[in-house]
Amino acid sequence: MSDLDRLLAAGSADNGNLDKGGADDDGRRYTISSDWMQGRTAYGGISAAVALDAALADYPGDAPLRTAQVGFVGPVGSDVTVRSRLIRASKSSRFVAAEVESEQGFGTNILFTFSKARSSHVDYVQTPLPVIAAPEDLQSIPEHPVRPAFSKHFDMRPARGPRFGHGQDIAEILTWVRWVEEPACPAHVALLALADALPPAALPLFTQFGPLSSSSWICHFLSDAPATRDGWWLLSSRSHHVRNGFSTQAMHIWNRDGELMVEGQQGVALYV
Repeated sequence: MSDLDRLLAAGSADNGNLDKGGADDDGRRYTISSDWMQGRTAYGGISAAVALDAALADYPGDAPLRTAQVGFVGPVGSDVTVRSRLIRASKSSRFVAAEVESEQGFGTNILFTFSKARSSHVDYVQTPLPVIAAPEDLQSIPEHPVRPAFSKHFDMRPARGPRFGHGQDIAEILTWVRWVEEPACPAHVALLALADALPPAALPLFTQFGPLSSSSWICHFLSDAPATRDGWWLLSSRSHHVRNGFSTQAMHIWNRDGELMVEGQQGVALYV
């Protein structure tokens, strides 16, 4: 069992909080270990993943995850409680809100949209896989004192990215990423946990290092059953606007066969 599976198993266990298919005021409890931390807060992907795990357990259905709208309101500590509530349900969709709190107070707010695929006369995809080296031809990120603890759960092989202090003129990071230990949890949960693994796209522009923090994140899942070969996902993050201490970045995830699996955007606050 992977570390992610162990974490989710603790929260999904029947701890007396289930009532008529949903959670009561006590919510679901998870303990996020120190190896998932990023400074004074838990890694954003893991706080989003436990929220999705709780939402799926409290309000199950056959419609797959379509969108996660995440607000990183405050830091998330180790012992967290996730409370979810059903906002609306129809024949094809359901909307579930989830809130993550810890000993540090309110941490993360997420609205999940679950929706079934529907037939349409429009079929248009124009986001091809970038032309880069295969992961086998690239080097993994080595151990380093500034490498965040959570990143050690992933084998990360940069194809294009920051050289700290060089002040590059393109705010783009492109990296092959896979789990060191592949989790057995639902595919959407595992991919959401991995989807925030890259540093902010503005980082290549830096000529001095300082604090930064994600403030908002939206992920659109483009497959009912995301999958890849050999565990590899290509993560891309690119910013076209970094000004006044804020950066906005477009984010994409392709599988090994070049199929676009996730498209999103993130807002990042810069304190340098």
